[in-house]
Amino acid sequence: MTTHRHIVLLLLLLTGFEAARSQQSGFYVPKKGKIYFAGDTATIFSNVTNQGKLGIDKKAVVNFKGKKWQNDPDALITDEGNKGEDASGAGGLIRFNSNSGRQQIDGGYNAVTRTGAAFAHLDIQNAAGVELTGSTTKVRHSLHFTAGLLHLQDNTLVIGDGNSGTITGYDSIRYIVTGSTGTGLLVRENIRSRDNWVIFPIGTGVNAFTPLAIRNKSAQGDDYHARVSDGVKKDLFTGDDLKEEGVNKTWELGKRHHPNTGETEIALQHLTADEGSVFGTNRRYSYISQYTRAGWDTSYPQVFPVTGNLTSGAALVNSGVNTRTLNSTIGTSSYFTKLSGKGDTALQYTRVWLNAYRMNYSKVNVYWTTKPEVNIKYFVVQRRLSNEANFSNRDSLPSQAVNGYSNTYLNYAMDDANNYSGISYYRLRLVDYSGAVSYSNIVAVGGKPGGFQLLLWPNPTARHFYVGINGSAAVKYVVIWNVTGQMIHRELVNERRIIPMHLYLPGNYLVGFISHSGQVLETKKLVVTGD
Repeated sequence: MTTHRHIVLLLLLLTGFEAARSQQSGFYVPKKGKIYFAGDTATIFSNVTNQGKLGIDKKAVVNFKGKKWQNDPDALITDEGNKGEDASGAGGLIRFNSNSGRQQIDGGYNAVTRTGAAFAHLDIQNAAGVELTGSTTKVRHSLHFTAGLLHLQDNTLVIGDGNSGTITGYDSIRYIVTGSTGTGLLVRENIRSRDNWVIFPIGTGVNAFTPLAIRNKSAQGDDYHARVSDGVKKDLFTGDDLKEEGVNKTWELGKRHHPNTGETEIALQHLTADEGSVFGTNRRYSYISQYTRAGWDTSYPQVFPVTGNLTSGAALVNSGVNTRTLNSTIGTSSYFTKLSGKGDTALQYTRVWLNAYRMNYSKVNVYWTTKPEVNIKYFVVQRRLSNEANFSNRDSLPSQAVNGYSNTYLNYAMDDANNYSGISYYRLRLVDYSGAVSYSNIVAVGGKPGGFQLLLWPNPTARHFYVGINGSAAVKYVVIWNVTGQMIHRELVNERRIIPMHLYLPGNYLVGFISHSGQVLETKKLVVTGD
């Protein structure tokens, strides 16, 4: 069957495209020309130049054994969609599996206009590897690694078509190389929260598999790009070398459509062989650091890296993974590395619950509880308004712990002058006696009310109380949190204006009014006496 298909293909080239072949060598599809592989398996032994429409049906497999596959910018790789005229279907598989050295792909795709040829399914099956050259390459559905590396060189590889696509078969010897200086770029389209973890199987060279993964926790999907380079510098690209304090890698991660918004969890995997001497000694306090205007930051948790699990095969014992959650700090290009702390007990063992609520039009109450509290010298309350890029200091409070240690609940609070109409974000900066710094979680507080009034009465109450909604407020839920920030009740409003509610356990609570878009319109403190 395969021999017969090769004969048919050869006759097609000699008859339908003989004039074009007189000017081109190898497998050539001229402008306005069409070739379609309808099914079974076929092999192309020469170079491919596609200037027209080269079709691969979903039932077809094409083995490419030539040196270079080149798609012109106006060319297409069509599939069974629209009778073979476009790329709206599933498409077939193309394998790069030469035994005669590294192969090349000039993809001809324009990532800006999102036009041009795109492979439906691509299999890297060349032990010598495949490299991109000349332009961007796109894979609409799936990229699989059977053997070898995919070298991006100075080019971009796009995976997905309105979704993140799939990449399979990658491990410590089969992956995507972005280069030692990180000039190649891997893009995965429209990663959404429902995609869970999406892995970017990248590395800087041979035997240098250092992938990253992201989990988009935002309601908005986005195109993310990633690459990794060798080395880490104090001032990102210049300054002192930090390889002894870290893992000698710098990862770049960016968002295309909604930079500096939403919540994203990231995971970085490094090779234990890349760990510097200081990092290796203190690896149990390792963490992911982001480069900011102030330099490489300090983050929490600081923990032992877990065994390398960013692979499609068995976990890689010579690798370590750390994770970190970022809130609105991944821009169009953000940079990360791994560093190690010094094992400060304050940063390791102090536990903090932070919350805040709007008291009135001009004031927000920020409060927090610790248990245990170890070696903390003082707390700094920091605030960022939704129209600001960075947090700023608002006030500081000394620790209540006697001799720096407490194993009971310690309660703190401060009032912040705030009449901002948008969302305000608060966090704590924890400073211990050695000067080491850590940060709490971030909480959001709604803007000052306007055009409506949200009521809560009686307050304090024994058990039963009411919430009222006057005016134009579009409230979807009334939510109750306890003092540790846990949501204990959510009530659907359904256009009601007065809602009876009750709580039987005495204590302090927060009652929040949530809009249909998920915005906290206002938060009120409620005291339940239980008398």
